[in-house]
Amino acid sequence: MSGRKAVLVTTVWALLLAGCGDSGVPTDDGPHVPVVPGLADPPPDGAAAVATITAADLSERVGIVAHDSMMGRPTPSPELEEVARYAAAEFARLGLVPAGGDGYLQWFSATPEDLAQTPNVIAHLPGSDPILSDQYIVIGAHFDHLGNRNPIAGDSIYNGADDNGSGTAGVLELAEAFASLDTPPRRSILFILFGGEERGLLGSLYYTDHPYVPMSSTAAMINIDMIGRNWTNMVAGIYQPESDIFERADQVADAHPELDMDLLTDPWPEENLVYRSDQYHFLKYGVPVLFLTSGLHEDYHQPSDEADTLDYEKTARLVRLVFWIGWEFAEATVPPGFPQ
Repeated sequence: MSGRKAVLVTTVWALLLAGCGDSGVPTDDGPHVPVVPGLADPPPDGAAAVATITAADLSERVGIVAHDSMMGRPTPSPELEEVARYAAAEFARLGLVPAGGDGYLQWFSATPEDLAQTPNVIAHLPGSDPILSDQYIVIGAHFDHLGNRNPIAGDSIYNGADDNGSGTAGVLELAEAFASLDTPPRRSILFILFGGEERGLLGSLYYTDHPYVPMSSTAAMINIDMIGRNWTNMVAGIYQPESDIFERADQVADAHPELDMDLLTDPWPEENLVYRSDQYHFLKYGVPVLFLTSGLHEDYHQPSDEADTLDYEKTARLVRLVFWIGWEFAEATVPPGFPQ
């Protein structure tokens, strides 16, 4: 464990995400350090693939998703649909398989009183192994935010650049990197952008109730949310203590010192955060989950959460780490699990 991992981190942390309630599920307070297998071999063109993940591309994508013209992407709204269609067009450009039912879009009614439906955006990268390709790794992020609200300092558009334009851009960059590989990993990957997160994890609830493949075929889920601010060399990994998923991911981080990005064991275990974002609905089906976040800041859920406040160089290194974690989970002979 590096020195940074042992640091007691102090940061602004009151809630994780609006609309994400406390499930009341208890944590495991006992020590648990699973023995993990060695890393899978990297792809021959892996370095070229991660090189497609750049600060400039992330900045461009966040600039689109969190632009004032998107009016804060509330659920539901024409602007959220516009971002969904932008993401769908990117998945199509990359040659990924549509997995939403309506092309890449999976429509649902967030609440009975909503007059319009809301989309999830889902793309499928088929795995290369004839047997293991029936198992799926989900890489996801929510792409909605709070919309147009009471103005603060004359600004009423809650752009949500970090929350969660950063994760949305990250998923699109990861899709591009994986799609560029000559040979995909052995397991299949689903890239999912969830709507309705800010209203209570509704997009992920709908997806897990209406999955592209049976939930029993989902081997692991990685959720990224608010990854553009705060620490320059660390990211918090939130997970259920019974699984070995953090240790597996930490092993990947240690194998890539060039990224200068350490995984930090959950510094807020008393918050039960593993149950309070989109990964929760996967956890209910026994799927090992890893939620990666850089934490809250003074612009959280404020109109000041603008695209020019993000650290894109740091975000690029973090997303590159997610690529290698995703590769490991999708390629390894044994996926993350719950060792006895």
